[in-house]
Amino acid sequence: MGRVALLLISFVGLVALACATGGGTEPSVRPTPASAPTEPVTPVAPTGEAGLTNAPEYQRMLTYEGSGQAVHPDVVYFPDGWHGFAYWMAMTPHPFDTAERENPSILASHDGLDWVIPSGVRNPVVARPPCDHNSDPDLVYNPDTDELLLYYTEVRRSEYCGAGTNENFVKLVRSTDGVNWTEPQTVMSFDLDIYPVYVSPSVVYRDGQFQMWMASNTNALIHTTSRDGVTWSPVEELAQAPRLWHVDVVYVEPKAEYWMLFVDSPLSGAILGLATSQDGLAWSSCQAPVLTPSLSWDNDRIYRSTFLYEEGIDLLRIWYSARSDAAEWRIGYTQGGYEELRSAIC
Repeated sequence: MGRVALLLISFVGLVALACATGGGTEPSVRPTPASAPTEPVTPVAPTGEAGLTNAPEYQRMLTYEGSGQAVHPDVVYFPDGWHGFAYWMAMTPHPFDTAERENPSILASHDGLDWVIPSGVRNPVVARPPCDHNSDPDLVYNPDTDELLLYYTEVRRSEYCGAGTNENFVKLVRSTDGVNWTEPQTVMSFDLDIYPVYVSPSVVYRDGQFQMWMASNTNALIHTTSRDGVTWSPVEELAQAPRLWHVDVVYVEPKAEYWMLFVDSPLSGAILGLATSQDGLAWSSCQAPVLTPSLSWDNDRIYRSTFLYEEGIDLLRIWYSARSDAAEWRIGYTQGGYEELRSAIC
């Protein structure tokens, strides 16, 4: 199978996600009890050649602590612009696997290639918690309220926070201009003495309903829904889904499908896969990977990625994070024709 041409040029917070302080109400969603946390599985060697070419260079990221190392990008695109920019990105610094730096931060861009800190933004937009860490931001735009919603995860484990504390949270901050953000609000909480660790929330707003997908450290795909983005239904584990670690889900209107980019593991050698679904519940994944580690800046593992689809030119645009064998975390960009990609890997 041929490659799709490139047109342009940590393990994220270990197995648990982070913890940010903040006010607001704190409704707790308790899922149907699941199995206790386990170690993630070793990634399965993919079959076939990767569909896209890796970025030869990583993008320049402005991080609040100065390292330029970043992970877990999530991009929202506004064709006509929103408060001065077409592209808005949430990400977290993660220099040399230091989880305490994983505090959600905001960048913006006119072209998706050159990223800046918008005037007035003070990164991180979520402060470091008093114990343990934050991670895994996800941006979603609500056209009904004309605001960005930033979801992220927080973990407070007893080994970092003291006896009697062992919880995982999904939290939310909002902004009507991308600059000023609300105090964090807890929208889900899970007792880690009972439930698996849930990571990498990915949220889609469609037809007046929010949907969220998460991965677990049992490599399962989790799903929940909400009418207001705050109160969520009990989470359910999806039976027809690939085994995975971190995810990003987008509803692609021209195709009337949900698309998901996922990494299969938090370990060295992890690859980026593609899956599609008609309803967001039953997923079919391609056999070969979208991306695999190269011999360059992303030679250790591919990590959580985000993407956009341009219908008129059938273009899939991907921003992906990756780790080098020197423990540097960076974000790169690649793109290619979607139908050509599918024919190469599915």
